[in-house]
Amino acid sequence: MSSASRFKMQIHSPAWGQNDIYEFIKTKDGWKFENYRCKGEVDKGGNPLFYKALASESISYSNYLEGYISTAWEKVDTLNKEQAQVIFDRLSKWISASITPF
Repeated sequence: MSSASRFKMQIHSPAWGQNDIYEFIKTKDGWKFENYRCKGEVDKGGNPLFYKALASESISYSNYLEGYISTAWEKVDTLNKEQAQVIFDRLSKWISASITPF
């Protein structure tokens, strides 16, 4: 798979009542991360920007999320683009389902 493949997460924002887009592109040492608030390099688990973006939207998440993002980083080169995107789609649904209402 091309290392330039872009993976998207659509996570429900309780602050705005809509889905926000979070994008990841695999790099040698981690990910290029981007959403409407920020962009930059993050590690294999998404630190620090991904979690700062979630916190700024009052989005709660499991302590296991970093491990799942790291696992996705390890697997995306062995999958085709659609298979890899499924991982991010499932993570998006999982995070959105675990949001605590205000």
